[in-house]
Amino acid sequence: MADFDLSRDFIPALHKPSSLLPIARHRKSLLYLIETYPVVIVVGQTGSGKTTQIPQFLHQAGWCGEGKMIAPRRVAATTVAARVAEEMRCNLGQEVGYSIRFEDVTSAATKIKFLTDGLLLREALVDPLLSRYSVIMVDEAHERSLSSDILLGVLKKIRKRRPDLRIIVSSATLQAEDFLDFFTRDERSSEKSTKSDEPGGDVGRIVNLEGRMFPVDVHCLTTPAEDYVERAVQTVFDIHTQEGEGDILIFLTGREEIDACISMIADRLPSLPRGSQALQPLPLYAGLSTEQQMYVFEPAAEETRKVIVATNIAEASVTIPGIVFVIDSGFVKLRAFNPSTGIETLTATAVSKAAATQRAGRAGRTKSGKCYRLYTEAAYDSLEDASV
Repeated sequence: MADFDLSRDFIPALHKPSSLLPIARHRKSLLYLIETYPVVIVVGQTGSGKTTQIPQFLHQAGWCGEGKMIAPRRVAATTVAARVAEEMRCNLGQEVGYSIRFEDVTSAATKIKFLTDGLLLREALVDPLLSRYSVIMVDEAHERSLSSDILLGVLKKIRKRRPDLRIIVSSATLQAEDFLDFFTRDERSSEKSTKSDEPGGDVGRIVNLEGRMFPVDVHCLTTPAEDYVERAVQTVFDIHTQEGEGDILIFLTGREEIDACISMIADRLPSLPRGSQALQPLPLYAGLSTEQQMYVFEPAAEETRKVIVATNIAEASVTIPGIVFVIDSGFVKLRAFNPSTGIETLTATAVSKAAATQRAGRAGRTKSGKCYRLYTEAAYDSLEDASV
């Protein structure tokens, strides 16, 4: 019998079958809760399958007269829509589509639509009750942007006028009680809530899903980094020369830092030992076209390690195959609105503990991973629990 080289003849599957995802065992209970309660809060770590599978569960159960999935970022809306269309064996733009600014890939046949929170707010200006939709799912609600908070407030008001509407809020952190309290606090003392003494009353319930499948070792600096971009580049080469296989994901704050980081990596490539694996740095930020963003999801060439340098758009919803190492700068650019000037600004600030956990969760999807935080343990302890 001929000998086979397993590493040559087999390659790792890019996606885990949906039946093996942690959410699969919760299908019946999820559908029961959605049928019974207007609001369901789903808590699940990276890799639980909540983003791709819940819309399909609803479609299979007949809920999607038209369902709507709110992904907070453009790259999440496009890539998740493509993945769900692939799993449902339909063309993107038919039963499954997406809508982002300047691009609408939907049709009259679309039953599951992925879009950003800002676009749904625009739709609410034209149709205040969002009457076209039977289910609205707000994904990654823990990210707490101005538009997502406004959207949750709008949905709370709509629910009072539309008892048939189902609202699903998914989060990767344990802020579920806060979200449930937001939707139920006005009704808990109401005479209408007589069916249950549980925290959500007759309005909502919380579902907890099992999360990541492999452990992630987290490492912090012993002393603060003077220049975290330069330290990130140094860490990339340390990983590349001292660690095993696996792609690297770096979190920085914006395009300028990303371009500088990629340039510094390119400048240091000639210093690699002869015969070592190549490095392929790739950018990922909102200003890139959809086609350019898709490059990070393509497998690297043989004997090449990908280094994806991204903003926080890589934090949630999307899963980039092959990531084993995460380098977290500890900073993010967030939009802030100044009511006195009426101006919205984009300001670099420290991440929250919830965001740091999300970033670490990008590793460990296919094997044990490592997260290198470019800040000290004391700095982590001083972070806010969540972004507000």
